[in-house]
Amino acid sequence: MPPDADLEGEYSPSSVSKHPAAWYVEEYARRSSAVLADLGTRVGREHYGSGVDEYVVLARHTPTSPLLVFIHGGYWQALSADQCSMWAADALSLGFSFASINYTLAPTATLERIVVQCRTALEWLTDKAGLRPARTVVAGSSAGGHLAAMVTTASPRPTGCHAAILLSGVFDLRPLVPTTVNEPLGLTVPDAVRLSPAHTAVTPVPLVRAFVGEEETDAFKAQSNAYVAKLGAAGVDATSRVVAGRDHFDLIYDLVTPGTEIGDTTTAVLRA
Repeated sequence: MPPDADLEGEYSPSSVSKHPAAWYVEEYARRSSAVLADLGTRVGREHYGSGVDEYVVLARHTPTSPLLVFIHGGYWQALSADQCSMWAADALSLGFSFASINYTLAPTATLERIVVQCRTALEWLTDKAGLRPARTVVAGSSAGGHLAAMVTTASPRPTGCHAAILLSGVFDLRPLVPTTVNEPLGLTVPDAVRLSPAHTAVTPVPLVRAFVGEEETDAFKAQSNAYVAKLGAAGVDATSRVVAGRDHFDLIYDLVTPGTEIGDTTTAVLRA
């Protein structure tokens, strides 16, 4: 494992991104706010649990439409579903329902609690939300990529999801333990192992597509490659791709954008 100083840089996506992380956070919020305002009553907050943070931003197409579920990043300590719902209108226009999962941020919640919240949210969406989606695809970015894996390919039981789209995920949490990222999380090495998809038995999902930006650190590229290799060894149809011209933060813009590799992949697996 590299020295701690190297890990700090490797797991700081903004060290090689086009703009600082704060710039992107503001951009996500601006785009999402505009989309949600335009959709009006076609989208709303619906609670999957009793906690104030336990809700989804949900845009329903029809009860049986394919469902795209998104889990936001922010190293489990920033962002919200409201700030990460910029794809809702595009999903509806393509014939899909869209849900962005909100969860309690660290340090208010432990990472273990966050994982439970996301699993509960997915169960609610596919069982108690009045939806009967023809297909369910879970996508997540960065920390959300970790959480998307924890609710699909690293779930304690099959979820019925048809695919996972993992964007710049962190699947082995051990390198984060000595970094400042871990300060609000308080993970020990045994915690990191227990909560890492890389060290969890694979729950088969028919298809997994992992993507990282060309303008990312080697650590994020290696994380995706290693996890996809683990999934492939377990019999999952899994691939990892590097997207030219994208960094850790703008990679998600392509999620449902036609003519982009990620957007076309997401649309294809939702319609398959």
